Amino acid sequence: METPAQRLRQLAGRVEQVLRERDMLRAQTGRMEQQLRDERQTAAVLRARVEELERENEVLRSARPSTSGPGNGGTIARIDDLVVEIDRCLALLEA
Repeated sequence: METPAQRLRQLAGRVEQVLRERDMLRAQTGRMEQQLRDERQTAAVLRARVEELERENEVLRSARPSTSGPGNGGTIARIDDLVVEIDRCLALLEA
């Protein structure tokens, strides 16, 4: 049978363990909150970049080349590059 002193020591040990776990969880929570802030900031930057690229893409699509010469291939290639970059940004936002 345990004496009251033994039970008290066990209880004190358990309290210390719970306090250590609490401190560890608080630290982990702080790290996760910082990571969440960083991810939100990254997402905001990516959204802004996607909007910028979509506006640029719209301008390029609405631009009419004066002749159907070698310049058209460059415009089409640039539009294709922008579409690919927009797709990459959207994929990053979804991740």
